[in-house]
Amino acid sequence: MMAPQILLGDFYNHKADVWSLGCIFYELITGFTPFTGTSKPDLAKNLQKGEYCIPKTIKFSLEGLSFLN
Repeated sequence: MMAPQILLGDFYNHKADVWSLGCIFYELITGFTPFTGTSKPDLAKNLQKGEYCIPKTIKFSLEGLSFLN
């Protein structure tokens, strides 16, 4: 998953790598991608918003939820 700064061609630093690592952890733990879209522009818009939902079908401990958030 590409950080929004990289997607837009803006200046970025190590925080973009941390953001991408968080997306990888999300996928490993839930089995789903945190951001989706029906097209590339739609996906880019959702990445910029940064809104995601944790699947309700997966049971998490408080520590697990805290880690993902």
